[in-house]
Amino acid sequence: MGNKEYKEQLQALFGKTIAIIYIFEGEDALGYEHYETWKTDVISSWMFAVEELHGLPLVMDIRTFVQKAMNKSLPYVDYVINLNNGTKVISTLGLVPSVCSFLNIPCIPCNTTTIVCGEHKRISNIIAEAIGLNVPKALSPNDMAGIMRPIGLGSSLGVKRGYDNFYENKDFTYQEFIKGFDITTPILFNPITSKLEVLPAILYTPKILDVEWFLGEEEKRLHQGYAKQAVQLSPKAKQAYLAMAKEMGISSYCRIDARLYCETENEMPMLLNDSIPLSRLYFLEINPMPTIKDNINFHSSLDALNEQYALYSCYEAYKELIPKATHTGFILSCSMISLLTTMH
Repeated sequence: MGNKEYKEQLQALFGKTIAIIYIFEGEDALGYEHYETWKTDVISSWMFAVEELHGLPLVMDIRTFVQKAMNKSLPYVDYVINLNNGTKVISTLGLVPSVCSFLNIPCIPCNTTTIVCGEHKRISNIIAEAIGLNVPKALSPNDMAGIMRPIGLGSSLGVKRGYDNFYENKDFTYQEFIKGFDITTPILFNPITSKLEVLPAILYTPKILDVEWFLGEEEKRLHQGYAKQAVQLSPKAKQAYLAMAKEMGISSYCRIDARLYCETENEMPMLLNDSIPLSRLYFLEINPMPTIKDNINFHSSLDALNEQYALYSCYEAYKELIPKATHTGFILSCSMISLLTTMH
């Protein structure tokens, strides 16, 4: 597809009614106990994105959406944006896309199968290892050198070094701790090439370099104690990441989190002089519903786009058609076109 055809496809997206379905913080359903609910910064980012594409945003909480869907009082919508994140029960994360599937409404960013398999860390680890990605080895409780991660929680909630008996009756992974630094890599559908593309990776480093450091719950909550920088993965690493995304059923966007292995702090500068090889990356999880808002890592990655990425020319064409373009608006347009491509 050329730039002219791409712009025509973009214009065909104008005027759509797009429902933004979020979880109301006061929801008291027993199956909707949340560790996190999206605030107005996330919801408004998507609202502005819909208006950017000359669309009509229809914002409603998940209970209202499901009730209206089931009693046939839901207004006509062309797309649904699923912001039902942060629940402690993985199964309930699939409620919005399941309803969309029942009504045959395209749901952004993914379907129920992808959410459940992606959010369940043990399942995603098994798939990653089958793809050929490095996965930290499982450890026994007697080995105190590992790291524990709850199966279905995000935002580094409950992640801690060493074995903790508190988790014995809960679902968790206990794996080898990989020395080095946290690295997250967004993937986004490119409408011009009609393929998923690996974007610049974002590397997290503490203020004082320490290979024993990891991006923990407090650091994520406070957004401090570390620096972020854009880095590039090697072609082989990108190929493996794309294989993982496709195996998980990703068609619009996602994010893959990993550890960049460094035995000592001195190795990192040398690694960053070139693209990061697959052999240095250890898969931690895939996030099929990453947070999209200003100053988040997905946006930081788009800031780092340049001519060596095929998506760069696509974004430039988007900006030519959309004068006050935003990152979230571009992500929304790519997602909408990806679903059209998948459905047809």
